Amino acid sequence: MPGGCWVCNPLCGKCQPAPKKSGKCPVCGTCTIFDRLDVIAGAPLLCKKCGEDLAPLVRPEPVRCNFSGLVCAYPCGKGTTSHPEHGFQVCRRNTPPSDEWLAAHPET
Repeated sequence: MPGGCWVCNPLCGKCQPAPKKSGKCPVCGTCTIFDRLDVIAGAPLLCKKCGEDLAPLVRPEPVRCNFSGLVCAYPCGKGTTSHPEHGFQVCRRNTPPSDEWLAAHPET
């Protein structure tokens, strides 16, 4: 496994972006699990029980990755750790943010 784990937890996201994201609804308390592609694509992230919008809880904010130096819209745990010893590394899982986000944040 990439992070040295025996079994990969699909909700972990420490060594690679998590394939699944979950969110607990603040209205009804139901936990809803979303696929990575739905989170990235900007699809509505609604509670499966009451229909509350969970996007602010589930969809991560783009960050500048400490591993690759690139802005990533679906970061993993490597993005928040210290810089690699030999400079920035190539990240095969980098998810660039949308053009709208880049236009709204020209300083990145």
